[in-house]
Amino acid sequence: MAREVCVTLLTKFITGYLAARRIGVDHRGRVRAATALVARGEFSIIIAGLGASNEPRIEPFAAVYVLMLAVVCPLLTRAAK
Repeated sequence: MAREVCVTLLTKFITGYLAARRIGVDHRGRVRAATALVARGEFSIIIAGLGASNEPRIEPFAAVYVLMLAVVCPLLTRAAK
């Protein structure tokens, strides 16, 4: 579980950082944009809902994943300021 959270944190951070760089945002703004993007977990909830009928263990996994990101990401965003 922790490995999956770390991988998605990193990939979402990189995506947000590169997207902000592409439109010309300075380094500090890129970090803020990247940390704000990391907190988004709606996609996981959708996937969990779709997969719950086939694999009942997916739904609790996605719930814990989204909860972890909901706690960690605002702290990252605040630290980025």
